[in-house]
Amino acid sequence: MVAQQVPRNAAVARPADERPAAGTSSGRPSPPTALVRYGAMGWVGEFTCRPGARTNCHMPVVVQTDRGIELGHPLLFCNSSCPIAVPRETIRSYIQNSGPEFCRANAGRVLREATPQDVNEHLRLNAHPKEDLELCADLAAGLGLDIKIVAAEHLLGGERIVFYFRSEGRVDFRELVKELAHRFHTRIEMRQVGARDEARLLADWEVCGRECCCKSFLKKLRPVNMKMAKLQKSTLDPSKVSGRCGRLRCCLRFEHEGYTELAAKLPRRGSRVRTRMGVGTVIDHQVLTQLVLIRTDELNECAVPLEEILESDLLRPQAEAPAPDERGKPALTVAPASNSGRETVRAGRQRRAPGKPSGSHSPRPPAEPPPEPSPSGRAAPDPGDEPVEVETKDSAAPPAQPRVVRRRRGGRRRNRRRPGADREPAPEN
Repeated sequence: MVAQQVPRNAAVARPADERPAAGTSSGRPSPPTALVRYGAMGWVGEFTCRPGARTNCHMPVVVQTDRGIELGHPLLFCNSSCPIAVPRETIRSYIQNSGPEFCRANAGRVLREATPQDVNEHLRLNAHPKEDLELCADLAAGLGLDIKIVAAEHLLGGERIVFYFRSEGRVDFRELVKELAHRFHTRIEMRQVGARDEARLLADWEVCGRECCCKSFLKKLRPVNMKMAKLQKSTLDPSKVSGRCGRLRCCLRFEHEGYTELAAKLPRRGSRVRTRMGVGTVIDHQVLTQLVLIRTDELNECAVPLEEILESDLLRPQAEAPAPDERGKPALTVAPASNSGRETVRAGRQRRAPGKPSGSHSPRPPAEPPPEPSPSGRAAPDPGDEPVEVETKDSAAPPAQPRVVRRRRGGRRRNRRRPGADREPAPEN
């Protein structure tokens, strides 16, 4: 029996039970992951777990991040030992739908479940935050740095301290870092934050009765403008639409998309609609409840749900023509008042022809012979010598404004003669 030789590059079919499972590479299953919240800023990241690790869902874990060893709180696991476990595809789709600014993919790995000693050590390091802030603020004032120290965070094990500060511009804090490292004997990290990040570090509850959005789930803080508050029919008083940070509330931003979709379904203000109660004009509407306030042609106001509007964007009735007078003639319309007001035409003045320059003069007509003297010895007056004014006065025009005559200054002062210059000099004694 002769064995058949198989080329090296030929593909060999494997049985179904030997093929790599879905979601794996080269036949090896992907390690389980977990979503963990960590740090004073409340970041959320995906951390890999050791295969076969058994962790309690409600216990903190020790994680390895790019900053060092930290204490975190798990949110989701993708192993079967936890009641809140989900498949990894669910976690991946959750990260994809939330966006990269909410969750950090491949943030690190879970080392172990936190022990009581780890929890006590974390509490001991962060037991005196006020003293740490005062020490850092005093050192910054001594160095002449115009900064505000917001918070201090000690990592697990004391290998690093992170100071959060606010400043209007860029600050050279290298000397401050040296002083702090000499006092605490550990690595120092200075992180500059804004007004919204300061509220995330210090704020707790808002006026709505819930925890601040930036502290609980909102990780990417985007700009908010007053247009969003107008669409949501919020009050325009800055003190009532501002959050703990002094800026416009973040909820106006992430609720704006939903309000925009609902407002697009409503008829615009001033449009004509038809309902079961008749035809009317839209004077207002409520976005969330989808109610439309209508004033009917009988001057009755009523709130109608959007589903009960039969037709929208109806044409307005055309204006009726004025009734004829008693003699059967159509009514006269009053023309607008003329802007010319009062016109004065002089008979002896000739207007300049169009297109002719203003400086050119027409040739003078030939001189007429002098009029013959009257029997009384005086020349008869020529009616063309005196200008004749023809006034066209409009009854509806306002009176003409008097013309302001500007006085022109005389010659230059150097050409003027001083008073007394014409007098003869006094004779000498």
